[in-house]
Amino acid sequence: MENPVVPEVPDFAPSGRNLYTSLENVGMALLKAVAIGLELDENFFDEKVRGGHSVLRPIHYPPIVGEPEGSIRAGEHEDINLITLLVGSSAGGLEVLDANGKWLQVGAHTEHITINVGDMLQNLTGGILKSTTHRVALPERNLWHTPRYSVPFFLHPVGPMSLTPIMGSKDYKSWTAQEYLDHRLKEIGLK
Repeated sequence: MENPVVPEVPDFAPSGRNLYTSLENVGMALLKAVAIGLELDENFFDEKVRGGHSVLRPIHYPPIVGEPEGSIRAGEHEDINLITLLVGSSAGGLEVLDANGKWLQVGAHTEHITINVGDMLQNLTGGILKSTTHRVALPERNLWHTPRYSVPFFLHPVGPMSLTPIMGSKDYKSWTAQEYLDHRLKEIGLK
């Protein structure tokens, strides 16, 4: 499927393509480091990821105009993919769950990239690398009128990549990236 054209912002598509390519390259470099850290060949992920089903997804959280039902903009979840690269955000709210079950705030930095391990990498490593549970909480009441924007890049492998655990616990299931993606999308009601 082709990306939509945004005639009102002529630089939108080329800028988006450039950002996508840049983040894919950063992700590939990070996966080289992961491979080395796991004592795999440094090129272990190269042909499994390049040309995969990665997604660059600009997200808009609109201003809060009425009393919300809860204190969360996006409920707690883990990402399905290998790794997520989050290019800053326009406002705070991102929180990660630490090993002790405490929610920690992640600052909104426009000059930093926040990196997340996803479920596919957790499965592949048999839980040695843990998927990051995270959520987006509401801002302080005096900031409800402020929208929040974020631009995560979800680095997905090619569909046939095996996610059979190569180390760690063998309690994780053997499947391909496409089988796992289909399973999770059905599980969360998107497919």
